[in-house]
Amino acid sequence: MSAFWVKMIAIVAMLLDHTARIIGQDGFLTLFFGCSIRDASTEMLQFTHNKLGWMETVGRIAFPLFAFQIAVGAEKTRSMPRYLGRLLLFALISEPLYYMAFSIQEPSVQGFWNSLRDLNFTNVFFTLFLGALAIYAYQLLQKRFPRRTWIPFLPVFLLVLIAAGFVNCDYGMAGVLLIVCLYLAKTKQSKMLVIALWSVWLYLLDPAFNGRSFIWKWGNMGYALGAAAACVPVLLYNGQRGKSWKWFFYIFYPAHLAVLLLIRFLILSGV
Repeated sequence: MSAFWVKMIAIVAMLLDHTARIIGQDGFLTLFFGCSIRDASTEMLQFTHNKLGWMETVGRIAFPLFAFQIAVGAEKTRSMPRYLGRLLLFALISEPLYYMAFSIQEPSVQGFWNSLRDLNFTNVFFTLFLGALAIYAYQLLQKRFPRRTWIPFLPVFLLVLIAAGFVNCDYGMAGVLLIVCLYLAKTKQSKMLVIALWSVWLYLLDPAFNGRSFIWKWGNMGYALGAAAACVPVLLYNGQRGKSWKWFFYIFYPAHLAVLLLIRFLILSGV
């Protein structure tokens, strides 16, 4: 399986997840049954809830695959500064759309500017950028300190992790940690182990460490299994680039957010 198909699996999974989250239960009820949440029966609510749950569960495979591709890209790119520049450019392009799609409150221009003022840079491209930035720092330090790179790298890495938590980027510190660990893990088996452990930690153990009730239920287990399923494409990855659709994968992220926002508007406005 080439890098092209690994990326295709990732964006399809992401599309399913974001469709569920952006269109939402109210949108699905309108689309399938022509009614609002207020008028829906228990059976209708259960039907849409199950469909959304499955879509979000499958969607959990996306980020580990994106993280894997960042780790691979950092090894193969001809220019890390240009690679970082592309990630940052599309992070900036995507942020207004991400705000409109996932804002807890009613989206507004003032709300968006307030979010930027508070240094909230939340879309996943910022996570990928920070992860790649940490890898670039490691590469530079490795050239200067080839034997004990981890000693000067550790404080730099901690600063990047703190930055990820501070700006509230998607997956936050956990996302950056996964990217860097996948880069440092040199074999397929070690990369798969990293993804599996990360999935269990994020979706099963993290709630307990953060004081939330630790409940063995399908929601948590499903998310962990969905994320861990990224091990399969990693195992099948053959190291080949495949089709060169580089800009497609960059453009797809802001484009699919814009399309889903339009679809949600059309569904809920009754057009």
